[in-house]
This record gives sequence, structure tokens and C-alpha cells, in this order.
Amino acid sequence: MSRVNELQNIVRVYEAASRAGSVAALASVVNVAGSTYRRIGAHMLVTEDGEATGAISGGCLERDVRRHATWVMQSGRPKHLVYDSTGDDDGEDRFSLGCNGVVEVLVERLLTDSAYMAFLADCVRESESAVVATVFSSCPESSIAMGSRLLWHPSKGSIALGVGNARHRQILEDAAAAALATGASSARIFDTCPGPLAVSFEIIERSPTLVIFGGGHDAVPLAEMAKAQGMKVVVADPRPGHATRVRFPAADRLVAEEPAAAVDLLELDSDSLAVVMNHDYRRDFAALGALLPAPIRYLGVLGPKRRTQRLLEELACRGIAGTEAQLARLYAPVGLDIGAETPEEVAFAIVAEMKAVLAGRCGGLSRERQGPLHESGDFARGSLSATALPLAINRVAA
Repeated sequence: MSRVNELQNIVRVYEAASRAGSVAALASVVNVAGSTYRRIGAHMLVTEDGEATGAISGGCLERDVRRHATWVMQSGRPKHLVYDSTGDDDGEDRFSLGCNGVVEVLVERLLTDSAYMAFLADCVRESESAVVATVFSSCPESSIAMGSRLLWHPSKGSIALGVGNARHRQILEDAAAAALATGASSARIFDTCPGPLAVSFEIIERSPTLVIFGGGHDAVPLAEMAKAQGMKVVVADPRPGHATRVRFPAADRLVAEEPAAAVDLLELDSDSLAVVMNHDYRRDFAALGALLPAPIRYLGVLGPKRRTQRLLEELACRGIAGTEAQLARLYAPVGLDIGAETPEEVAFAIVAEMKAVLAGRCGGLSRERQGPLHESGDFARGSLSATALPLAINRVAA
């Protein structure tokens, strides 16, 4: 399950609990160091009846976090937990993280009118990118308490929750914009008077849109798997009985248009992906010709390499020769080379390839990767005041 889909489920469960008048607790990974299973921005929602949605580890921390969540729901006070598996002590009081790293988790109570959750719900429904800056550690004398937030949207501005100082708010807004520009969630320590402030910057990702050109039987598992990964799925096919709600019940949109008309109608952008699988040479030719100039992130074409090469040559003869940049985002044959044969296996290979492209990876074997699977979660240092103070965070033992 993708982070986008996980967040969608958390919002859905929270809203159901709110309608029932119940409080909940949200556990969020706010910082990591070394090797960890989940990264900054992973969440787990715990409701009063004990139901848990999402995960903040591979299963080794959830039980203890749920215990803290019960206390937080009752007391209303947030908790900052630190789980450290970097030492050599494997005693009974340590947690078997299965990796050599540190995970910091903020657990907080959510009331039925949480402005933070309303902001997340809007981002999920409107499929918009945003940044959530969360204070997860501060000294007792600080004017910004643990759990304070700045909710920042690149076009709608920000919402301050517990950040009253205008200068502090501006600096956090600037840091949020910088985080979004990098495309990676991160944690920073700011020097403040009277003490350091630890802030997590979580990027709320925009759901990518996948347009499947062709509504054949092999497009059905692709639409289902892509939807399960949090993508917005569009199926375009003008043939009767193909792009129908019966065949694609989970699709966000069905377009009964020829490929060129569908591309014009959909207004694809840099967050869009497309797969051409009409099983019809004429329609594949039209789709590829319309999609090559489009500013999309990924273009996959089903079928043998020589067939796609023939399509490209005929397009070039008609004045539609793909540029080097356009051809670089063309994946044909589509999908990772995993020996896929059945429609389900082919769909699996395509979704895995799209995930690799979105993550900036090549999709090779993890054991052959040089370096860590994830970037380091070490703190960056900033400043909220002119007073530079020693770096020291008061960690609350789990």
C-alpha cells in the first residue's frame, strides 16, 4: 500500500470516528536515523475502540505505540517516543526493530474537529501537494509547544496551529517551501530562545494520475492495482462495452473517446502517467502520437519492442518525431522484466515499474544497490532566532 493510499484510509477512519463523536490518537514518524522500515510521514491512527489504521514500522513498534496512544487519548497530552536499535543490547526491554536505526514517533490526541485532519482531508480529496511542519520536541519554556503545527499549501497559504509568533511562522513557511522543492520529507532543529526546537516537515504527496488507453480484460487488473497504490485511475476507450463502470468499478473516470480527443480532454501534466494497451495498431498509433508531446512523467506501451519501434518510425514520417527527453520517458515494452505472463502478472510488473520511476529508481534487485535503500534522516540545522544555542533535545523514553 502506498503512503497516499494509507493516508486516504486514515482520513476515512478518522472522519467515521468523528461522526460518532469519538476521539482518536495519531502516531506519526517525525524523524529517523540509520536503517528503518518506515520513513518520516508514516502514520498510524488508533481509535477509542482499539482499531488501528496504518503503520509506523514493520510491526515491531505498533503494540507499544498503541499502549501510549491509549494514555494520550485519556490525558490529552502528546508524547514524543524514541525507539533506538543502534546499540548492542538485546535485552527484554529493547525493541526488535529488525534494523539498525532510530525511529522517533509523536503520539497525539485528535478531537472531532481537528483542523489538522481537515487539512489532510482536503489535500487527499483535491489531490494537492502540501507540507505539514510539526513541532515534536521543544523545551518547557518555549512559546511553541510540542504538537504545534504549520500547515502550508503552495497556493493557498498556511494555517498556524500553536505558532503565534509572526517571524517564526514566516521562517517555518520558508522551510516548508524548501522541503517541498526537494521532494523529500525531513526533520530540522531550529535554534530558539530559550531552547532548540525540533520540527518535522512532512510532504503530503499529490496522487499521480494514471490514464490507461484501452479497456481490454488485461487493463482490469492494472486499474485495480494502480488504484490500490493510491493513484487516480482513468480508462480511455471509445469502443462499446470497454470503458464501463461494470469492468472498472474503482476507476475515478471513464472516457469514451478516441485517444487524441481523450488526451486533449484530460489535460495531462508532469504528475500523469499513461499506458497504451489498446491491442489495436491504429489506436495505439493515435495514442502514442498524442502522448509523446504531452508533459507526462511516464509513458508505457504494451507489446514487443519492434512493434513500438514501427509506431515511432511511422510517427516520425508524419512529423511527430519524439525528442530525446520525450523518448527517455517512454517504456516499451512496458513493465519490469520479471517474467510476467498472465494479465495479473503483467499489471504487477507495470505498477512496479511506475513506482520505480516515481521514486527515481531503476527497479533493480535491492541486494545489488550500492548504498542505503533510503536517504539519511539526520537533522538539518536552521535558526529561528539570532541566538545560537547548543543542540540538545530532551528525548522522552518510550
